[in-house]
Formats: sequence, C-alpha cells, structure tokens
Amino acid sequence: MKFKKIVFLLLVSAGLLYGGQITPSTLMIGTAVVPNDKEYFKHHENNVEIIYTKENLPFAKYTAGVEDALHKEYAKLYDWKLDETLYVGLISDYNQIANGFSTQWPNNRQINYIGGTQMVDYFACTSWLDTLLYHETAHNYQMNIKAHGASRELHSIFGNGTFVLPLAYFIVPNVMENSFMLEGNAVLNESWHGNGGRLYSGRFYVQTLLQAKAGNLKAGEVYNTKLAFPYGDISYIQGGYYNLYMAQNYGLENVNSYFKYHSYDFWWPEFTNESMYKAVGVDFETSLESFSKEYAQTAKNVVLAEGKKVAVSQFFESLGNNENEIFFLTYESGARAPELIVMEKNSSNIAKQRDSFLGGKVLKVDGQYYTQGSMNVSPTRIYQGLFDNQAFIKKGSESKVIQGYLHNASEVYFDVKSSFSQPQLYVGDTFYAQVNSSVIIDKEDNLYYFVQKNKTRTLYKNKTPLYSFQGYYGIVSDVDSKGNIYFVANSEYGSSLYRFHEGSVTRVSSADNIIEARLVNDEEVLLAAIDDKEYYYLKTKLQSLEQTPFETKLFFEDMPYYKKDSEDNKTQQSYASVDLSDSYYALLDMHYSGSDLTASFGGASSTGSLDIKFGDPLSQNAATVFVSKDASEITLGGVSYSNAQYLLQYSVTGYKVLSDNARENVRDKGVIVSTNLPLYQAGYYSVSLGGDYYQDYDTKKREPLSGTLTFAEEEIYGKSMYPNYLNMLILYGVKERTDGLYGAQYSLKHDFAYEIYAGLDAKYSATNSEISSLDASLEQRGVKFTNNSYFLDKDPSTIHMPSLQGSYYLKKAGYGEINVAKVLNYSSYWFTFPLSLQRESLYAKYRQYRIENFESIKFRANESTLGVSFSSVFLNSFTLPLNIEYIYNDADFLQDKHHVFINLGMTF
Repeated sequence: MKFKKIVFLLLVSAGLLYGGQITPSTLMIGTAVVPNDKEYFKHHENNVEIIYTKENLPFAKYTAGVEDALHKEYAKLYDWKLDETLYVGLISDYNQIANGFSTQWPNNRQINYIGGTQMVDYFACTSWLDTLLYHETAHNYQMNIKAHGASRELHSIFGNGTFVLPLAYFIVPNVMENSFMLEGNAVLNESWHGNGGRLYSGRFYVQTLLQAKAGNLKAGEVYNTKLAFPYGDISYIQGGYYNLYMAQNYGLENVNSYFKYHSYDFWWPEFTNESMYKAVGVDFETSLESFSKEYAQTAKNVVLAEGKKVAVSQFFESLGNNENEIFFLTYESGARAPELIVMEKNSSNIAKQRDSFLGGKVLKVDGQYYTQGSMNVSPTRIYQGLFDNQAFIKKGSESKVIQGYLHNASEVYFDVKSSFSQPQLYVGDTFYAQVNSSVIIDKEDNLYYFVQKNKTRTLYKNKTPLYSFQGYYGIVSDVDSKGNIYFVANSEYGSSLYRFHEGSVTRVSSADNIIEARLVNDEEVLLAAIDDKEYYYLKTKLQSLEQTPFETKLFFEDMPYYKKDSEDNKTQQSYASVDLSDSYYALLDMHYSGSDLTASFGGASSTGSLDIKFGDPLSQNAATVFVSKDASEITLGGVSYSNAQYLLQYSVTGYKVLSDNARENVRDKGVIVSTNLPLYQAGYYSVSLGGDYYQDYDTKKREPLSGTLTFAEEEIYGKSMYPNYLNMLILYGVKERTDGLYGAQYSLKHDFAYEIYAGLDAKYSATNSEISSLDASLEQRGVKFTNNSYFLDKDPSTIHMPSLQGSYYLKKAGYGEINVAKVLNYSSYWFTFPLSLQRESLYAKYRQYRIENFESIKFRANESTLGVSFSSVFLNSFTLPLNIEYIYNDADFLQDKHHVFINLGMTF
C-alpha cells in the first residue's frame, strides 16, 4: 500500500509540473498543548497509541484497559473498524481545561484535558476521564467511517486529505455532518457504560421538554449552527435526547449505523433524511417531529418555578454564597460582559455591577469577589483557580478548584493534578475524600457533598453517609440554621429541590425546572431556574411535599451491553507494559496525515495544487511538501515546516521555481519565515514579538524582513459578534532591501448597550529612503499603498485602501478612522436550503488618509463606508460571514470614487 501511495503521488506531481496547476502551499498549525509543555511518553497496543506525562501514568494504564474493551464494543455498535491508529492524548496539568476534542486531523486522534472538576455538577457522571474516553472515542468512530469503496481507496493514497479534480470527493465524508447528530450521538454513547452522563441529569431533561413545548425542536432550528438559547446545548443535550429517543425505538446499533450510511455519499454527504431512513426505516425530519411531539406532550406536566424574579441570563453560572450574601454572574443579553449580582440576605436588596469576570462560580474572599475559572497565567501555562475581575489568578489558588474556606482560612478544594478521573478533595494540604459533586461548607465548618458508587448517590456530612438514592444527579445547595440539608436532584419531569431532615427527605418546591438554589433564610430560597428562552433567578417560599428524588432509568440499563457496575466490570488488567520507556518526540512522531489535491481545467490553462502533509498527534509540529502552479503558469515546489512546541514558535517555507513560463523578473528560489515569541500572556493582556521574512516568487524586487511588537488587551463574551473591548498597539520595523521602514498601528474598540460597537483605528508608516517617486514605483521601494492585504507579502508597514487600483510606493502614509456597528438579530434557519442566517450587522466607517510622496507632495483623501454583514451558515454547519459594502472615496487620484464590494470574513 505504501508503494502504491508513493508512486501515485509522484505521478500526480509530475503531471502537475507539465499541465495541472496548483496554488502555493500555506502551512498552518494549531497546537493542542501549551508551548514548553511537560515531557510526554507513549504506549502503542492494539492500534491505539496513548500519549501521556509521567504524572498521568496511572491514568494511562487505566485508559489502556478502557480503550481495549471500548473498541470491541464500538466496532460492533458502529459496524466499523478504525482504518488508522487512534492517538489518545492525556494532556499535562500545564493545560487545565474542562474539555476534550476529537478529530481526524492530522490523524485519527482525541485530546483529553485534565480540568473536568470545574464542571463536576454539569456532567452527572462518576468519572470525568471515563466520560471523555466514551464521548471522544464515539466521535472517532463517527468521523472515521468510510462506507463507500471510493472513500476507502482515496484514503489509502490521500490519507485524510482532500481530492478536488475537478469536483470534490470527500475522503472523510462525515466531516460534513452537523453537530446535532455528532454531539447528540456521542452523548448517547457516553451514557450506557454505568458511568452516568448528561442524559441522567434532570436539568437537561427539563430543558429538552421546554424546548419541545416551545416548538423549537424543528429540523431547521436544531440541525444548524444556531445562535439562540440554549446555544451549544441544542447539539449536545437536545441532540442527545433525540438520539436516546431513536435508540429506544429503533435500537442503538441502528441509530449508530446512521453514520455509516451518511458516509456512503462520498461526493455529497448531505442526504440526512435518506441516511436516517436507511438506518432505522424513517427519515430524519419525520422522526424528529415524532420526538418533539412526544416530549412536548410530556412537557405539559412540568411545573415552572414562580416567585419574585431578580435577574435573567442567557448563560448559566453556579450560585455562590456566604453567611450574608448570595452572589452569581448573569448575561442578560448574552453579548456583553457579565453582571455580578449580589443579594443581601437580611434585606433581599439586589446590587448589580457589570465587570470583566471570567465565567464561573463566584466566591468572596477577604471582601473581594473571584470566579472559578481557567485561563492563561503565562504563555506556557493554563491554570484553573480563582480569578479576579481582570482575569488575573489569585496567588496560591493555582491548580485548585476552590470550594470555599474554613474559619481558620484553610482552603477546601479539588486538586486538579490528581483529579483526572474523579475529584480529589483536600482541606489545606491534607487529602480529605474522593467526591462526585461540588462541596458546601456550613457555619461550623462541616463539609457536605455527594459520593457516587455505581448508580447509588450518597449524601455525606464530613465523612459520614447520611442518605442514598438511585441516580447520578444531585447537588448540595445549602444548610439552614437547624442543620437541615438542601439539595437539587431529579424529579419525574426535571429537577427540583429537596430537604434532608433527621434521616428523611421531603421535596420543598413543586417546580421541575430548578438548576441550583441558595437559602435566603429558613423560609425563603433563591432559585436558579430555566425556561425555554433563558435562565431566571427568583426568590420564593419553601414548600413541603412528600416526595423523594426520582430515579431516572434509561432503556439500555436492561440491555446486555450496559455496564451495570461500572467500577467492577472495567478491565482489571494491570497493563504493566504501559510505562515510561518510550518517549514521545514531536518531530520523530510526525505521521503522514494526507494529501490535498485540487485542480481545475478551462481554456488554455489549468490550475491546481498538491500538498503532502505530515503532523504529530499533539500538533506541536507539521510539515508539508508541495508543488504548485499559479494562474500565470509559474510552477514551484517546496517544503514547509512549522513548530509550536517551544516558546519561540516558527514556520519556514523553502521553494524553488520549477517552471517560470518564460516570464521575466521571477525569483528562482526563495524562503518565507514567520516567528512568534509570546512575552506575556495573563488575564486579558498579552505582549508578543513577531518576525517575518518574505521572498515573493512572482518578483525579485520586494523581500521585506519585518519585526513587530504587539501589546493587546482584548475581551469578548458570550455570543458577541465583535470584541467587547479591544485596546491594541502594534509597533513595527521593516528592512526592505536597503531601505528601512517603521510605523505603528493602534485600535480601540468598545461595546455599548443594545449590541452597539464603536471604535477608533489609526496607522502610520514611513521610510528613510531618499529616491524619486519614479524610481520608487519602478523598484517597488518605500511604503506600499495598495488595495491588497499586507498578509500577501508579510509587510506590516503596508497601508490598505480598498478602493485603490494597483499599488503605489510612498515616503509616508497613514490614516485615522472612526467606526460604529449595530448588530441585528434577525435569523432564519433552513434545513434543506443550503444557506441560513444567524444574524446581521450594519456598520459605518469614516477614514481619512494622509500620504506623502518622495517629492514631499502631500495628499489627503476621505473615505466613507456603509456596509452590512450577514452571519450566515452554509450547509447547516459552516459559519460564513458575508459582507456587502459601499465605499465613497474623494481622492483626486481615483478615477472611480464609488465602489461596491462583496467579500467574505469580518470587515468591521
């Protein structure tokens, strides 16, 4: 197979040199880990390679056992055997992120981060690591499937590349699948292993019921990248319950087979209805309608929380409290910085203050408010801890998910480094217990939490078990003055609030939509609840109902594949062979990723490209061998390499012109170099030093060597279309042959109420060249004044004027700009039509240019822009900003002062 692959690619390359045309390769790399990360090791067995640090060795041994059993189950349930090695990354504690991801690029891999304790109450599971492995491995099977022989054959040669000759043939067809099915099916498959999961959460059950009742579970609404409440939960949660409904009615194997049928359409994998019909005998739209109707009917039984509403939010953050206050963050519009809400318990007075907090649970320490969060504390570390209102970490809270403090100031926290699987609770420096929920501390320093054993969830006070029930969802809320313990757990139609008193439990709210609760006093409570449009917070009276937590039992608990006793049934093999004997070297562990072949034919010439790509599983480095030929019939070949493993990140491209098509002034060979050195990164602030050297093959003249120093402060929240705040200064210097250029660029942007944004921009460039304007034009020397982006030749001193035709070279040039935009939120989502609309914005800009040529003649030009930007969704999944703008420019040197442009990408 390797011989066939090499021969085929060599033949294609030869053909391109003498006919086919390609676009020059641009190498991009996005690392999965921070630079200067810890040393990694690897273990390869049964077509799975686990990558881990020394500290994560116990988790790597455990993962080897889980994956060994999991692949046997998934291979049967997805009816597919992976055609590539699966790389499983267990990432170091320098990367403390409550997330993971799966992808087919550069190869079949999953990256699992250690920070799950920050979301311990969200996932309703026993083990974070298990949830990651079950969920992400499901993605690996969904995406890796290639049912059609054409995709399999193309993959044997082109790997995970692209093949456009002249039409597109999808080697990885399910890359076109929407998140509603990808994430929803992965949530389903994370849930049948006896580890719990989001389908066992009453919070998410009632959320789905309310969305069904509101009529929001329609194909166009869910099978799209939608910007509306409940945002990402549409894919994960509503998608998860849809997949559960389908599996219950048609069988888990049949539902999972959807991805095999979907991948069969390798040339246009967009036949969702047909794929579902082949899998289960009913099409997607019909089955979704049936699901929605059933859940809407059940939703009639849901009781919503009522009381005095004090706040609303588009996104939910956990409630915090102390003896005197209840505090939490809200996002009323979902597009601005959060508001800190503080309720004074005695008076019930509410104070609100908008501030730049990271999202997370609020804690109050020594009179100052912090949030539990995760953020860069340096260019080489992402830590969890407590962060202030500028997103700076509180000293001493690094690698700790703080639950609270005792009266002697001892921290009560989850130790992130040891909590890859389940939260390890510490008090001060002493290990206390392994727990499975957040922790509440009362006035007498007692600790309250839940512990999970199989499906039994047990409430603890300190180290004493108090009460158990069947389920995976339970969150301790508060303790009253009499020692009664309040907690949130499942009701029949969602989640509600319960009270433990002297060995017995009663329900203290008739509501089914309670997310969290904190006591105002012994008779009143502040509830965080959910409806179909938002989260809302209300104060209400406690009730007393003779009900206990409802056991959620899912259909697959009676199936033979269900792991009833998760801890006991997991593979017990020690996997002693998983050790530290085999080091992971990013450079040596690069593998063939795939080849991108594109070609088009028309007229006397043809165009195309071939990029042969390599990369390592942690994306620390990548390489591309390419051959290309541009529209002017220039053919070149070369090699690109990029490295993000260390603090100094760089990419190098070397090329040689193989055929110049008898054109003059073509560079025979050249190099392109880019570097980036982050000097500071913490909170919303960053400082970086960049460098570029560019030799354009299309001309022997310009070869700018540039350096930039960037200072930036940037904040962006929720669903905001633009940065909520940006304050950025770029200083640059350029050596362009014998000339020196220098200058600066400054941007200031700020948001206002009603999604209005305003900003200032300015840029100035000058050169020390002393030549005539004619020589400057002939030799392309001086400040480049052009309608093209400076990214084309990596010269930061370039001044851009959209309405200009061609390029001019000047002594000095610059501009000042004011701009304003208003985001509208009209949306229209379609299932079968290929284009949907998320939202749009209207914007206006005024810019004044001041330029000076080498004869010291000065010019001034005024430019006004009116535009509209459409945030659209292409083929249900791919966000595509489309802009239409009118520009008027009064410059004397322009023949046409009116222009209309249509372009892609953000322009404001």
